Amino acid sequence: MIRTMLHLLPTDHRSRVITYTVLVLASAVLRAAGTVVLVPLIAALVGATPAGALPWLGWFTGLTVAGWLVDWVASRRGFDLGFALLDHAQHAVADQLARIRLGWFTAAHTSTARQAVAATGPDLVGLVANLLTPLAGAVLLPFAIALGLLVVDPVLGAAALVGVPILLATLWSSGRLTRNADRESDASNGRLTARVVEFARTQQALRAARRVTPARSAAGAALGDQHRATLRMVLMQVPGQVLFSVASQLCLLLLGGTTVWLAVTGRVGVGEAIALVVVIVRYLEPVTTLSELSPALEHTRGTLRDIRAVLDAPVQPAGTDAAPVPATPRIELHEVGFGWTRDAPVLDGLSLDLAPGSSTAIVGPSGSGKSTLLALLAGLVIPTSGRIVVGGRDMATVTPEVRRAAVSMVGQHPYLFDGSIEDNVRVGRPEAGPDEVTAAFALARVDEIVDRVPDGRATRAGEAGASLSGGERQRVSIARALLKPAPVLLIDEATSALDAENEAAVVRAIADDPLPRTRVIVTHRLSTMAAVDRVVFLERGRIVEDGPPEVLRIAGGRFADFWQQQRASAGWQVTGA
Repeated sequence: MIRTMLHLLPTDHRSRVITYTVLVLASAVLRAAGTVVLVPLIAALVGATPAGALPWLGWFTGLTVAGWLVDWVASRRGFDLGFALLDHAQHAVADQLARIRLGWFTAAHTSTARQAVAATGPDLVGLVANLLTPLAGAVLLPFAIALGLLVVDPVLGAAALVGVPILLATLWSSGRLTRNADRESDASNGRLTARVVEFARTQQALRAARRVTPARSAAGAALGDQHRATLRMVLMQVPGQVLFSVASQLCLLLLGGTTVWLAVTGRVGVGEAIALVVVIVRYLEPVTTLSELSPALEHTRGTLRDIRAVLDAPVQPAGTDAAPVPATPRIELHEVGFGWTRDAPVLDGLSLDLAPGSSTAIVGPSGSGKSTLLALLAGLVIPTSGRIVVGGRDMATVTPEVRRAAVSMVGQHPYLFDGSIEDNVRVGRPEAGPDEVTAAFALARVDEIVDRVPDGRATRAGEAGASLSGGERQRVSIARALLKPAPVLLIDEATSALDAENEAAVVRAIADDPLPRTRVIVTHRLSTMAAVDRVVFLERGRIVEDGPPEVLRIAGGRFADFWQQQRASAGWQVTGA
């Protein structure tokens, strides 16, 4: 936990960590000294000359005030470190999420990332001051008191020193008993959160399938798992609490018995024995506090573990070539291979040369690798073998900024943010002028949408574009892609949710795009296939046909069969008996 915290702190704060550590040590020494001074103070008060307690009272007062001052400064330093930790962790997690390979985002890892993002909040601010400070004091103070008791009586000091590792070891063991249960509970909480969000977003499908009640959905199963994990965590805490209670009582008997023996044998007076009882209570008090901090400690350890998992996730390779990709670049794929798993390649030794400024349709049956090819060209995933060269530059050697600037992409399932329609279009180029935005609106026929809604361009799209239809979301995403001045335009089934009229308009918009680009389009629509310069037919990750659409259609091969199937399905009608 400490290592992760230091990793998250800015490097210029390392000296402040040293200062904070010194202050915590000084606080423990001052508090221990103030506690041990109670022995001669109380002994003098109950002795023959109570006035002799005045010097000891001065020492006790001075040590107490000094301890307060040191604690105040340490608390201030702790909150300073906490705010630095929060700021740096938020930026580190956000920056890392943009670099992580997409293959890492499994359901479990996505849940971990969600919890890591949620954790970079106020909890991190108080981590040092509200958790580490009392934690360090609880560990150091009993040891410091034991060293002070060596001065009062070596036998009692030795007994106190023996008790410190016993108490800490017992506390560590009790925490070990519950740690696995805590991790299981955290994992089940993450799964439950994901399922509840999914349950809320998929109500239309669930209601259509008559699985609307949580008990009949994946959310209900996740809720049951979370309930069982929480019950297990609570039950696992009982043995640890009993073990720690027994160890505390044994230490109390050890120190109390030693004090009684010292009083009976005359090695300490009655007043000193009374004071030692107070010291023993003070000795055990921090360890009890440490026991109360254990749940918060385990929670914090889990939080930092999630953050560290995100920071250690595999990232996309970053090159150093910062030269921009030229307009209308040539795209070359040399023996490119890719697979989500090692044993199941999606693309296998694919070589392709796309001319500058050309438009190419990638066609093929489902699962042939079309969308994967576009993801490779966009730099969303990296090939397991081979090279991708755009405009003469190997994409493995360019910087992430160059790679992102080179490509504009319309996905098969476009995502819109909960902002205005105009804001969603401007994501492609936030600094675009009003005329450029208007032109993109017109090209993608988004102007028709804004003309019929009350707030026009300021109309909110809703979370994930929920207030717009599927076709409207696709048109907004196309306008966003056309607004971005990228030399490569990638389109993955962008007209799948459009009717015939809007599809034809969008196909014309892509063709009429005034910016010179090299275009690669995954499609199954006949109108889109007919409008491109070239068709590449994929099957099982390999190119089986390649050429102009008319030539391939006449050739009578796989593309001709595919064309006829699509043409036949386009004429299907639902008729009554």
